[in-house]
Amino acid sequence: MDDSFCIRVDVIRDESLQCWTSIGSGGFGEIYRAKHTTLGRDVAIKLLRYKDGRSASSIQREAHLMLQGGNPNVISILGLYEGRVGDMQLPLRSGLVMEFMPNGSVADLLQTLDGPPPWPLTFRMAHEISLGMNFLHHLSVLHLDLKPSNVLLDDSLKTKASPGLLISHPNLLTDFGLSRVARSLSKYPREKSEDEGGTLSYMPPEALKSVNYKASKASDVYSYGVLLWSIITGKEPYGGVLSTLVRFRIPEGDRPDLTPIDCSKAKGLNDMVKLMTKCWQQDPGRRPSFLDCVKETEKIFNMHKHGLNAAVYDVLKQLEMAVGFTKPIRKGGVQISMSNVCGVQIGNNNTMNIVQKPRQRHRTAPSSVGTSCSYSENSQKKP
Repeated sequence: MDDSFCIRVDVIRDESLQCWTSIGSGGFGEIYRAKHTTLGRDVAIKLLRYKDGRSASSIQREAHLMLQGGNPNVISILGLYEGRVGDMQLPLRSGLVMEFMPNGSVADLLQTLDGPPPWPLTFRMAHEISLGMNFLHHLSVLHLDLKPSNVLLDDSLKTKASPGLLISHPNLLTDFGLSRVARSLSKYPREKSEDEGGTLSYMPPEALKSVNYKASKASDVYSYGVLLWSIITGKEPYGGVLSTLVRFRIPEGDRPDLTPIDCSKAKGLNDMVKLMTKCWQQDPGRRPSFLDCVKETEKIFNMHKHGLNAAVYDVLKQLEMAVGFTKPIRKGGVQISMSNVCGVQIGNNNTMNIVQKPRQRHRTAPSSVGTSCSYSENSQKKP
């Protein structure tokens, strides 16, 4: 690919940014959320920490690559960042400024819903991801880490592919700095982080067989197949299985269990399952291209378009109710104390409907009471 084409990339500095908030970090660098004063919108700033000697000029080349053409299903780069993270005492840093995605990732959504989204939204997500990936492959860009935590959601729950290595965070965005140009034949990334097990589940068998593996477009297609399984079932593949066993069994032909999928539940689901199994074929040469996937997912999504608005509204309402409950309530982990309310827990998704009851004087209560509602164990009178 010729790097000599000229595309203007805005340089965004500290004077255009305010209200900095750290929202994530990892071996690749740090992610911040900030308010862009000129654009009047929140943005994400990714400060890259290169370990292989790459410089700011590398960031600029990568930004040029993605600014070659925009796509509604791929995270947008708004410009290059140069500054000191709003603090003149810090060293000068470089990075990328990207759109901020308010609804987190597909992984966050599946966890909040404690299962898959409604079918119209499920099939739209499958279609939009294939569109975004087809666009990246058209630019000869490999994703190399396609999984639910790397597919992000806007305020209408539309999906956007987020290439590069990510850490799991509700509002984490990424740049294209850790994706690879296909012609470079780079190796598949092998993470050694806490997220290794999850990443392994989406890696193709050829990547786990040999250290001399060379990534290809078929690598992303395999990951897409496993991602489809996760969206359809609302689960993580190989749940509860040791990552060492996953690394061994995938090259031997193991795939996510299809028995939880009842194809009679939705029109076109059987076709989606067929596409899924084609994508995770053992032989990379037998996997479809993303253009093939787009044609199939479009056909299936069109069967359910009529129910999309209601599905999106329903899920957004559930997300609104879940605000403030971003982490599962585990035994012994959280204690909630309330008075004068009644609550009903529905299912096992860690949500509770709280209704305040009108105050009524008990027939045995004294004629007057104090105004203080505080209680202290130490204030009790001892006999």
